[in-house]
Amino acid sequence: MKKIFLIVLLIFVLQPLPATAAVMKSAKSIIELPYLKADEISDISLTPVSIVLTGTTESASSTWVSGSLGGLSDGFVASYSSLGAPLWNLRLGSAANEIAISTAIDVDGSIWVAGASTAITAPTPLAAQGKALNPDNVVLDPLQPTNTALNRIKLWQVSSTGNLLNTFEFVSENIIHPKKILIAGSNLIIIGDSYEKSAVKGFYITSTKTGSFSPIIKYGIKSTQINSAISNSDGSITAIGSSGDLLLKTKPLSKVDAVTLKISATGLIQQVARATLKSTTRTWSSIDTGLLQGGKVSYSNKTESAITKFSALNKPVWNVRYLAKSTTLVASGKNSWATFISSGVIKGISAWKPKTATPVLLELGKKGEVLTSYTLSAPAVAIAINNEIGTAVITDSGASFGLVLIN
Repeated sequence: MKKIFLIVLLIFVLQPLPATAAVMKSAKSIIELPYLKADEISDISLTPVSIVLTGTTESASSTWVSGSLGGLSDGFVASYSSLGAPLWNLRLGSAANEIAISTAIDVDGSIWVAGASTAITAPTPLAAQGKALNPDNVVLDPLQPTNTALNRIKLWQVSSTGNLLNTFEFVSENIIHPKKILIAGSNLIIIGDSYEKSAVKGFYITSTKTGSFSPIIKYGIKSTQINSAISNSDGSITAIGSSGDLLLKTKPLSKVDAVTLKISATGLIQQVARATLKSTTRTWSSIDTGLLQGGKVSYSNKTESAITKFSALNKPVWNVRYLAKSTTLVASGKNSWATFISSGVIKGISAWKPKTATPVLLELGKKGEVLTSYTLSAPAVAIAINNEIGTAVITDSGASFGLVLIN
């Protein structure tokens, strides 16, 4: 009897223990930055000692961006310490309309900002047609200058202390929307979308650090968008987005596929990887070092957050998808981080089944398993990570931006 008991006990002891489920915690912002109009923060960059925020303001004035509104919108850059203390801010504005989208920090500490702007056009006076009768002596309103569409790529260089060093621009024949700026040695690479009537095409352009732009290169025919990119050691970049077009002889597998492109240093597409599921549309929205990619999958009746770690183009190491109400933003450090608006169960999180869609931040392990998890007070709009500061997330409540730090 004792022998049987010992055998049963031994079998029980040798059984693998279930993995400890993560517990959802609440992450609080260390600062809140209020705004009044349709303001947005579009990027966050980290230095060893500071957090650099980039975005666009339509507010006439601000408690945290100096100066008053120039056009209908101004770009801005603002720097904060790792404790959330303001260091400096700079308004990137003029009488035209500007937007600031993406930043890259150079080896000398200066900050390169990519965005877009309009141009102000003076009205053409009407030709006089004889002497017009004006018996009531009505004073005619003078013709007012107007703005073009956002058809200029803007490039600003800002010092590490917040001084504007240089401004350059490239005039496009179409509406232009830069999405990401990368530093490639002595050059800068800007990628994004070009809008031509009912079509959208991805674009690639380079510039020297003295403002000499290369010819613009476009990808796709009707429905190709590039959302972000990372640099590779050979001078190429890996860009991600979505496409329903033929790219490098690879046909679309659904109406819109999530695409990953390897683009050479001269702007030529070298490889194309498509991610698709039957009866869905997919997109990649975010990418970080080590080919960690985040996006979404849209079905007819639901949306899923998609997070995939690749070893090479089209070679996934792991993949997870969760019910969501948004796309996914990712950042890669010692582990992988992802943020999205959760609307269902997340495997590995104890008792998580939200009654209402809730913004979350997840730390994922080597196989995509959840290590730690947090709720956010508002949806995330930008995420970044480094060894000195940790994981930084910017949230947008619709009335203020919050800075969340996980050390």
